[in-house]
Amino acid sequence: MEPFASGITTAVCSIIGELPEFTHIVIHGFRNCIDNIDNTKKRFPAGVSFIEWKNADREINLVKDWKAYKELKAILKPYSLKNQKNKFVVHLHSSKAGFIGRFVCRCLGIKSVIYTPHCGAFLRTDINFFKRNLYRFFEWVGGCFGGRVVGCGPSEGELYKNLGKNTTYVSNGVKLKEIKEIKADRNLVSFTGIAWLQKAPALWNAVAKNCFIPARDNGFSFYWIGSGPWENELEKEFITVTGWKSAQEVEALLLKTSIYFSTSAWEGLPYGVLEAMNCGCALLLRNVPGNRELVIPGENGWLFNTKEEAKNKLEVMLKDKTLLAKMGKNSRKLIEQSFSLKQMGDGYRKIYLSY
Repeated sequence: MEPFASGITTAVCSIIGELPEFTHIVIHGFRNCIDNIDNTKKRFPAGVSFIEWKNADREINLVKDWKAYKELKAILKPYSLKNQKNKFVVHLHSSKAGFIGRFVCRCLGIKSVIYTPHCGAFLRTDINFFKRNLYRFFEWVGGCFGGRVVGCGPSEGELYKNLGKNTTYVSNGVKLKEIKEIKADRNLVSFTGIAWLQKAPALWNAVAKNCFIPARDNGFSFYWIGSGPWENELEKEFITVTGWKSAQEVEALLLKTSIYFSTSAWEGLPYGVLEAMNCGCALLLRNVPGNRELVIPGENGWLFNTKEEAKNKLEVMLKDKTLLAKMGKNSRKLIEQSFSLKQMGDGYRKIYLSY
């Protein structure tokens, strides 16, 4: 994995926790905008080994990418030797690891390769048309090196099928929380995550600002649970920005949240939304791949395309706490049916054992 942060780390931790019968070695880069390496390692189950992939970087850089290739090749070479007694699977996470990792495995003759994009780079909206298509081309080339694409949800699986790749999917999942009752007295409209371009904090701020008075009149407050480099786009007059919180503190805030509101510009299958659903929140999500399979319109929330549409739907939702509690219950049911940690573990176990 190139990133050692955010939802990708959560996914890898979840897979490892559900597959204790395997020995796990995590080869990781690092993005230092969230936490340090030692704290991130503490999130993993005991017994996991770590190898730092020092030259892995998110953006294209020919010099660093060549060094990352040579570094990863040296790390994986012992597993390609003919006298290797134990079966193994190389599971690549995110676009950069997917491309370099599949090339390395092709060079070393390693065929037991899985690639989970967690939202392909060609879906990014912060780059121009040419660069998006360049990333799409890289995904196609990476697929020519071999391996199997395992999307983190139905939308991602379908996107990569359209690229003509050997593709399936295993939906991300969360451990079911014990919730006795989803009451109508919750009073937060919240979001959890990094305040940076992908999460579109300026749009989140604009909608919150426009809906501040009806929210206040109906007893609601806006909370951005997290922090990040674009935090200054969230006006503290209208929004409480909590900074980074422990998992227990985040859960406590989600249990007070009635509406989970996301303006993310692109997603794989977001853990923030899954955890909100797990806590019984109604959803108001931007209509992008990864969000779409989590919303049944009118049942557990709504999707929106524009700022005006988000504002209008949020104003309607704020007026009916009883309906929001019902939507929250439906979110929880959807998690139990399709996005549990057990189904995620069972799905990857089946794929790993197929090699």
